[in-house]
Amino acid sequence: MAGLLEISHLCKSFDTIKVIDDFSLEVTEGTLCCLVGPNGAGKTTTMDLITGRIKPTSGKIIFAGEDITGADEHAIARAGIGRKFQVPAVLRDLTVRENLSVAYSRQTNPFWNLCRFKVPGLEQKIDEIATLADLTHRLGEKAGILSHGETQWLEISMVLMQEPRLMLMDEPIAGMTEGEIEKTARIFKDLRKSTTLIVVEHDMGFVREIADVVTVMHMGTLLAQGSLHEIEADPRVRSVYLGEQEAA
Repeated sequence: MAGLLEISHLCKSFDTIKVIDDFSLEVTEGTLCCLVGPNGAGKTTTMDLITGRIKPTSGKIIFAGEDITGADEHAIARAGIGRKFQVPAVLRDLTVRENLSVAYSRQTNPFWNLCRFKVPGLEQKIDEIATLADLTHRLGEKAGILSHGETQWLEISMVLMQEPRLMLMDEPIAGMTEGEIEKTARIFKDLRKSTTLIVVEHDMGFVREIADVVTVMHMGTLLAQGSLHEIEADPRVRSVYLGEQEAA
């Protein structure tokens, strides 16, 4: 399996504060990588750098063999990187089906998307993704009445409608019930069969359920990387992160 994403010696400073400090990471295609670490470790900033939301001070980001360092968000999205933020950004007055239809198009005007002629294969795509996210029975409902968990699954589905090769997710189970977390773990296990994923998460129980590889950040640097078993046995990780988790 090849490295789909390669980050080399990435640095990001805001004025005199270095938030990301010589961070390197390789994500293999077809794997699910969980990015963990204490608050302020630089996890979300790393996601912002990958997706072009902010520009690096130095370093390189290579995706699918192409240098995307400093490219704008739209170009990076078109290259095949999708992102789900912690707070869902669904269109609450539209139905689940309409949200998925809007997400499928490259057009940015949702009303144009809803009024245009149907794209061949769109309905089949919607049905496939709704089945994956267990939203088939909700397709005709307005997004505004969905539960918190269903809203999260809808936004995951909206990102999937864009057919990303790499999907980034920031704390996807925040605020979910135990049952919703269990269902989300099942969804992610299905997702990783066809999509490479990077998931920022604090819940180590959830990480244990879904991760192929765990990457631990600390103060903007790479502290450790490996299987969950290797990470849990690493004394440096226990000192700066897992001990904090156990005390919480």
